[in-house]
Amino acid sequence: MNSRFFSRLARQNLRKNARSYGPFLLASVLTVGMFFIILALAVSPSLQSMTGAVTIQVVIRYGVVVVGLFAVIFLFYTNSFLIKRRKREFGLFNVLGLEKRHLARVIAFETLYTALASVGLGLVLGVALTKLLLLVVAKLLGVAAPTGFFAGPRLLLVVIGVTAAIFAAIFLLIFLYSIRQVYVARPVELLQAEHAGEREPRAKWLLALIGAGCLGAGYYIAVTTTDVIQAMFLFFVAVVLVIIGTYLLFTAGSVALLKLLKKNKRYYYKTRHFTAVSGMMYRMKQNAVGLANICILSTMVLVMVSGTSCLMLGMDTSLHERYPYDVNISRSDPATIEMVKMAVADADIPPEAEVEYDYLTYAAYSVPGGLEVTTDYALSTESSLADVMVIDLDDYNRCTGQSMTLGPDEILLKVERTDYAGGTLELLGRTYTVKAQVEPMVKYGNLTANLTSTWYIVVSDREELAHIDAAMAESRGVSESERYQYDGSYQMYRFYGFDVPGHDEQTALNARLAIRAAWTKASEDESVDLSGTYECRAWERQDFVSLYGSLFFLGMFLGLLFTMAAILIIYYKQMSEGRDDRERFQIMQKVGMSRLEVKRTIHAQVLIVFFLPLVTAGVHTAFAFPIINRVLSLFNLVGTDFYLWCVLGSFGLFAALYAVVYALTARTYYKLVSM
Repeated sequence: MNSRFFSRLARQNLRKNARSYGPFLLASVLTVGMFFIILALAVSPSLQSMTGAVTIQVVIRYGVVVVGLFAVIFLFYTNSFLIKRRKREFGLFNVLGLEKRHLARVIAFETLYTALASVGLGLVLGVALTKLLLLVVAKLLGVAAPTGFFAGPRLLLVVIGVTAAIFAAIFLLIFLYSIRQVYVARPVELLQAEHAGEREPRAKWLLALIGAGCLGAGYYIAVTTTDVIQAMFLFFVAVVLVIIGTYLLFTAGSVALLKLLKKNKRYYYKTRHFTAVSGMMYRMKQNAVGLANICILSTMVLVMVSGTSCLMLGMDTSLHERYPYDVNISRSDPATIEMVKMAVADADIPPEAEVEYDYLTYAAYSVPGGLEVTTDYALSTESSLADVMVIDLDDYNRCTGQSMTLGPDEILLKVERTDYAGGTLELLGRTYTVKAQVEPMVKYGNLTANLTSTWYIVVSDREELAHIDAAMAESRGVSESERYQYDGSYQMYRFYGFDVPGHDEQTALNARLAIRAAWTKASEDESVDLSGTYECRAWERQDFVSLYGSLFFLGMFLGLLFTMAAILIIYYKQMSEGRDDRERFQIMQKVGMSRLEVKRTIHAQVLIVFFLPLVTAGVHTAFAFPIINRVLSLFNLVGTDFYLWCVLGSFGLFAALYAVVYALTARTYYKLVSM
């Protein structure tokens, strides 16, 4: 037998199995196209020329890694569905005279044709859509769309070559896995592969308990973690625990639950319950991993889409939290503030909503009952690091419009990113009584950008502020002459913020230029201390747009990819279960059940099993809500209402899509059952 015979047989096999291979080929083409697109965007010179290019391409290059890993797992997993369905066919070929080495050649040609079609069509799709996606990114980032193609001929060939090489390696792995399945099985095992494992599944109680423990631990971490830094790191621990728990509960816990229902004779020995429980028990055994995969993919879609949507839609809120005024200035030498006012006046820009106050800022540890000042920082105590800002009562009342009063040892307190319920506060060897935890507090954007908790403290008067300043200098070993030289962790500053008329961005940028010119001129005098920061909201806006826009694009891109994967797994599950249930359908009619009763029983089984991953994904997302909300607070998204609406909206849209997919794939299922 020559190669023509095997290649012709491979083509015939693909045509005969078009219903199975068609969706796999479509998914492969889309996966190749999406990998090409995100790789092209990651290296595109057009994207590099945009404002905020560094941030954009760091985020997109992370997406390249995610899509690449996903492609390996997804294509490998979905191909296993096809091999399982075709083992009987391979066994028949083996019985008719084809040796296993001949089958390997047939599989090689089938894999080659699938790979060529997938990579070829995927690259065409990627090249066709990359320019469109580049325009979408430019629109999201609010920048001018780049002209011309996304890359030159040489770079285009590099992207095509890398994409083709990666997917050639993936299909080689698929081929090796496929021939291994054929070589290790005897012909009779291949012929009976579709019906292997029809014995009643055993309940694996230990695995079920471990799964419940992992899921409970993941939920506990997500709900109880209140520290923002801990939330950022423990989130991934919770994700791993929930994934492990999901797989174990779907594979072992579901069978254990059905076993308990079977032991309940009053429940089990009823026509409707008897057939439903028995059918679901076998379905869970065969398809639990697929259901778990759908659940995990659905959860990932919900978390990514809701989180990145919340960031993008709440970007202006975050921007105003970080930069509360159009122009924000912090200076260690109060005289330079007067220089700013003169520069703005000379530029004929009338400042509005002016705010000015002195404050002391330093780093500390939050400890039970107070704050401990130390320079002995350690990574193990990173979660207790705190940024402290101290102002006096007069400045607080003037800036916030309040009329609070304080005794000598009393303070007002506001704590962000952690909780403090103590009635007193130990600080620099002194015990202060917390008169109230107040809202509002003076606006100061620099501290909102930090990962650590922030403690705003209002003391009774300027003398108390000076006392804390002196105590800080002593604890740091700072001499009087060095008191106002910034050392990175302790400094007395003056803040000056103002808005421009109408919040006009161009006017704010003109004010920034005027201030910068004045300080450039002042820098010629070495006696002038210009240490500090000055920030313009209009100038910083593009950095926010670059980060949030690229995260939103990546979230939608990966959400689409994972949704496609979930749909394909659902389709193959319906096909697989349809073939299995066809025989059960016929047997149940032979033993006396009406066609309507049988159809209702099978429909109930499919409906429960089909929507179980969606419901579980919703539960996962609900328990993940508190910890993700904490992580989003790092982006200055404060409060839960906005993120809650994003989660509900994402779940509603995904559930609607899920129902449509169910309706479409159920038609294929019922056709198979009725054949």
